[in-house]
Amino acid sequence: MASSPLILAALAKAALPTAKFKQARAIPRAGREPFSAAVLTDADGIQYVVREARGAKGNLFLATETHCLRAVKSSGTLPFRVPNLISETTTTSGRSLQILEFVYGATVTLEGLSAGDPLLRSIGLAVASIHNLNLDKIRASGVPEFSPADIRVSRTADLDRAASTGRIPAALLQRWESALEDLDLFRFQPAAVHGNVTTGSVLELDGSVSGVVGWSNLHIGDPAEDFVTFAANLDTEPLDAVKFAYFELREDADSNLAQRSTLYSELALATYLVNSLESGNTDDVEWATTELEILAKSVEDGSARVLSRVSFVQTYAIAPEPVEELVVIETTVITSETSETLDLSDLKTRPIELPTSSDDQLF
Repeated sequence: MASSPLILAALAKAALPTAKFKQARAIPRAGREPFSAAVLTDADGIQYVVREARGAKGNLFLATETHCLRAVKSSGTLPFRVPNLISETTTTSGRSLQILEFVYGATVTLEGLSAGDPLLRSIGLAVASIHNLNLDKIRASGVPEFSPADIRVSRTADLDRAASTGRIPAALLQRWESALEDLDLFRFQPAAVHGNVTTGSVLELDGSVSGVVGWSNLHIGDPAEDFVTFAANLDTEPLDAVKFAYFELREDADSNLAQRSTLYSELALATYLVNSLESGNTDDVEWATTELEILAKSVEDGSARVLSRVSFVQTYAIAPEPVEELVVIETTVITSETSETLDLSDLKTRPIELPTSSDDQLF
């Protein structure tokens, strides 16, 4: 059972006796997580987030995210805020309790961003900064690590499970099998991956990323995983905008990142179908089946994104230097010095305004 904001505030007060919390407010999205959460405001107007696990699953979730946050903070500097753990304890009922600094910003609906939105560039740079975290330090923290081979095996297993349902159109099975068999498509350097860049994890203020939350899936793996939400969009321009900004900070990133993120987004739809069938959710099964049929038609008519590897190369023409002619008496010798053309590879809220009534006055 979820704890009310007032109960969470009382638990937070017990954990931080010197704190002077005055107001508390529930966090709507917390109802979908294995923990209860509330925003607390102290006498100085500073806001905090208190979270209490709802059971063993919640305890594991909070412990995992705390571990991941510590790994991030020890591995480099990021251009945005991440939650800072202030206090961690266990309640008398054996539930984990955390108090964190509140990260200001509005939740960004990633699926709703349109081409030309300046926030797309900020997101691309933010993702790049995550992938640029010190890999040795991330690895030393003990977060999960997956090689290109591991990922191919895992995705192939996902495909096999989906194929066994008999509900995947043949055009999609062939498309995904071909992509997974292409070893060159999976030639990439693993990086620190957030693993959950979706609506709810990215916050913005004044048109820029102000914070990133939801770090429980941090791991070392394929950078393409952090582009899946954009790859699932039928409009290719948002993905392109994020990708091009990303390459500003990661010029050595592989050229097939978009192809793999597209593949992962399509396989996620198949996995959703499998899970819906297993849970017996008829409505979700019908929805996933319809979406897969639409995707299959786009493959058949050639409008779907290409999954085969491509070479993403930008060519910058550099004007050759003037030819110098040397004339030697009695013998004419002509030399030239030229520069060849080079291929260079490659949500909004201010602090929450809490009610001023005395209904939720604390301590």
